[in-house]
Amino acid sequence: MKKATALVSIVCLIAIAVLSARFFFSEADFAMTNPSWNGLYALSSEVGARPLYSLSSLSDKGGVDTLLIIGPANNYNYDESLEVSSFLSRGGTVVVMDDFGASNSMLHAISSPISINSVPLCQHENYYVNMTFPIISDVSETPFTRNVSSLVLNHPAALNVTGDARVIASTSRYAWLDLNHDSMLDDGERTGVYPVAASCDYGNGKLLVFSDADIFINSMLGKGDNRALLKQLLAGSVWVDVSHGHGMTPLGSIYYMLRYDLAAQLVAMAITIAFTLAVAFKERIGRMIKRLANNKSINGPKNGLYGDKHGYRNK
Repeated sequence: MKKATALVSIVCLIAIAVLSARFFFSEADFAMTNPSWNGLYALSSEVGARPLYSLSSLSDKGGVDTLLIIGPANNYNYDESLEVSSFLSRGGTVVVMDDFGASNSMLHAISSPISINSVPLCQHENYYVNMTFPIISDVSETPFTRNVSSLVLNHPAALNVTGDARVIASTSRYAWLDLNHDSMLDDGERTGVYPVAASCDYGNGKLLVFSDADIFINSMLGKGDNRALLKQLLAGSVWVDVSHGHGMTPLGSIYYMLRYDLAAQLVAMAITIAFTLAVAFKERIGRMIKRLANNKSINGPKNGLYGDKHGYRNK
């Protein structure tokens, strides 16, 4: 009997573990709970990043906080762009990583001098896997790039940089915009130097834009000096915008709430203590409930034949 109970318990634990993993981990690109090559699990774990479910939640943030916008799948509306602008004006840092250009809707709305040119960028000679993985060695000295001599990108685009924005990193002169997406240098495509990272002051804050959404995913974080760059970009509380296409798994949401929300932690602690006490003293609690039930039965009203416990009812 004990062996059967133990076996059932083991099976139940395995089933719970499998279901928990299913509802915690994600396979979505840029998901904070995705431990695979295309996720942000390593970034989230290493820098203590938190999910931001709505940009309206930025209203009480700023100062030294950081907002990461990574590979957005949907455009930003005017109100969302205004929230980003206000966050920057209060002193926050916004780091945009995008190569498809959905973030342009926000960048244009806030009059950013930096935007994404969503044409794929390739580079001859100095690359990692192939010419769509350029190694960037032209990195300017800034407070964000100390000890950063090379970056490895993954299918990047290029940036449009105007006004007083500063280029942080550029390709070699052997790069080109791959207009027909064939990863080959064809007639009509010319080599040249293209910016892939730039920054500008915005109000009391700082805006940084990278033309590669993949630079900090799990499989790229350890390449070149990508990790060193990431850690120097961040300050204060780090928030990742998950409201534009990547979302969060159910258990992932619970995990981050319990990790950072004091009220949720106190409620979870109270439930855990109550459950532990109930299990530890279940026999005593059972006896108390049984005793109370017996006392109620013994002390309950006893009616006579005609409804009065003293015999006949007074009329």
